[in-house]
Amino acid sequence: MSDEIDYDVLNDDLNAFFLLFGSCMVFFMQAGFAVLEVGAIPHRLGGRVLLKNIFDACIGALSWWAFGYALAYGSDSFQKNGDNGFIGRSGFFYENQGTGEDASPLTGTRFARTYGQIFWSYQYAFAGVATTIVSGALCGRCTFFSYAFYSFIISGFIYPIIVHMAWSDDGRFSAYRDTRLVAGCGVVDFAGSGVVHLTGGFSALILTNFVAPRRGRFPTSTADAERFERPPDSGPAFSTLGVFILWTGWFAFNGCSTLAVTNGSAGIAAHAVFNTMLAASAACLSGTIISAIHTSGTAFWCCGIEGEGDDAWWRRRDHTKIGALVDISYTLNSVLAGLVSITAGCAVMNHWGALITGTLAGILYYLSSRILYLLKIDDVVDAFPVHGICGAFGVLATGFFATPFYYKLALSSEPGRADRCAGIFYGGTGGTLASGAAFILVVSALVGACLVPLFLILHAFDVIDLEKPPPPLLPSTFDGATTSNSFVSPRASSLAPWWFRRIFATSRAPLDTSMKNTRQVPKFQEIPARKTPAKFRKQSQATTISSFRNASQNEELPDVPSFG
Repeated sequence: MSDEIDYDVLNDDLNAFFLLFGSCMVFFMQAGFAVLEVGAIPHRLGGRVLLKNIFDACIGALSWWAFGYALAYGSDSFQKNGDNGFIGRSGFFYENQGTGEDASPLTGTRFARTYGQIFWSYQYAFAGVATTIVSGALCGRCTFFSYAFYSFIISGFIYPIIVHMAWSDDGRFSAYRDTRLVAGCGVVDFAGSGVVHLTGGFSALILTNFVAPRRGRFPTSTADAERFERPPDSGPAFSTLGVFILWTGWFAFNGCSTLAVTNGSAGIAAHAVFNTMLAASAACLSGTIISAIHTSGTAFWCCGIEGEGDDAWWRRRDHTKIGALVDISYTLNSVLAGLVSITAGCAVMNHWGALITGTLAGILYYLSSRILYLLKIDDVVDAFPVHGICGAFGVLATGFFATPFYYKLALSSEPGRADRCAGIFYGGTGGTLASGAAFILVVSALVGACLVPLFLILHAFDVIDLEKPPPPLLPSTFDGATTSNSFVSPRASSLAPWWFRRIFATSRAPLDTSMKNTRQVPKFQEIPARKTPAKFRKQSQATTISSFRNASQNEELPDVPSFG
């Protein structure tokens, strides 16, 4: 037995274990998203949202295995001859994935048996994050089928194409090569502000336009505002726990994006975690302060009719205390905004750049959240302001604050490139900023071009909105029975699929459209209760009276209910 150490094997094993740890941490962020969403919705919708999160992970894993990983990291010839640069073309179902170190485990290479598969797992965890962002924006307002369909499409096709463009060596916008670079630099998105969060955030914006807002979210009267179903009192506790879970997972999200821990990569990972903490903390303070200033300085500004609206409850609070001016939801989302914004530049910025990026992200989040409210777009957890807006800002921020020193360590040691591609505040030519802006436009266009037509088709078949507007004809068993205090805007309460209603509805009657601000529910025929024989009623009455007398003795007897 030889005592010699194979350092190549040791390096592969250390790097594989490093990504194994990162995969577990990033995948555990799914729990953070789930708890965060449950804290933002009424208790009765919690099971619905959690079910979607579970299937989100499962469907995403299968679609990433079958198509996504191959499209993201399959073979491409762009680096050699300039062709393609958008999608990979090999390795579907994780088979025959190139040769040598890029091979499938079926070929038997040492690299593929260790690092190759854990790299797949780590990248899948990222795909799961991009997909589950949308769940928070919808929060139980879409059908299970439409959300499962979205999960499959985004994990298997849309997200992988974006990954290939930015992170593959042959991607058209990639900065991980020395030739054929966009604007001479390529896009700097170290851990996914644009690739992951802009993709998920912009998808959330699109899908929120296919479902109706929650009832009372944009009130037109006092009565309408009172119908808004707020989260339970335990909601802030759940949301805070979710943010702490996400915050912890984000250290692996950014730090483990070095993809290795040997040959100096551990120092880059440590720097990324350091910047991540600074940016999140700065964003927390800036977002909280601007929300408190805006609340106290605008006469308790409301967005409905004068004196009413979603924010009218501020008027009933004591604004002499700081606790009355701070909405914890803005504080929590500001933390996430800082984490999202620093994700792109966590390895290439110094601490001052991270601090400024986080501070601006908190302010940008709050402003975009209020604009979204003015546009009457109901994003339950502010997924688009947090992930979409701040994700795009994070990509652009690298064009301002990337330093030559950290750029050389994290991306490329090519002579002169670090000075050329640094942020414009550090002497760069602006190539990184231009590449980032072009990448944001391409990602937005790709997501929109793919999702809008698909969901227009689904919308035409009436299978998107969970509690959708009633069709022109409904079964005659539906009458004028109404309910109030619904989580969703006026909706038909039948949750059966449209095809089920059309097949099994034996008779139909026109819907009574005269009712407003209510949703029609089925009126079930009441089955009359069986009458109790008289001798049993008398015996029950005597037993009840006797029990009262034995229990009270000398005390005054309570009123005995009459039995008839």
